[in-house]
Amino acid sequence: MRGVGTVIVIGMVLLLGTIAGSAQKRGGDAKAAALKNPVPATKASVTAGTRAYGRNCRQCHGFRGKGDGPLAPTNPRPADFTDAKWEFGSSDGEMFTLIWNGVQDVPESEMKPMKGTLKETDVWNIINYIRTLGPKTGQ
Repeated sequence: MRGVGTVIVIGMVLLLGTIAGSAQKRGGDAKAAALKNPVPATKASVTAGTRAYGRNCRQCHGFRGKGDGPLAPTNPRPADFTDAKWEFGSSDGEMFTLIWNGVQDVPESEMKPMKGTLKETDVWNIINYIRTLGPKTGQ
């Protein structure tokens, strides 16, 4: 059983390494969409995601995820997580890739890479929290 866990972890690391090198594009990314969230959306994960979001995301995305935080730029505005529009893809893998690598397809975007700032588990927890804010999208 321990060997199976090791194989899964190695597989996730390899997949993340492949995806981490790719830039997120408008309209989504099939390779990023293939990445599955390894962190179950439990109450503990959502609570941890709420805390991590509060420390790292709310300044621009707002307390309720509407893109209206006190430091939110005006052009382009940060994503509103409560609506059904997901410009860079709506799957957990696409969200992870966007948070991890930042928005590289839009030079004016202030969404910088969180790789090096957050742990991978923090990003997955934040995604689980964001899922509680708005309509269900393609998970």
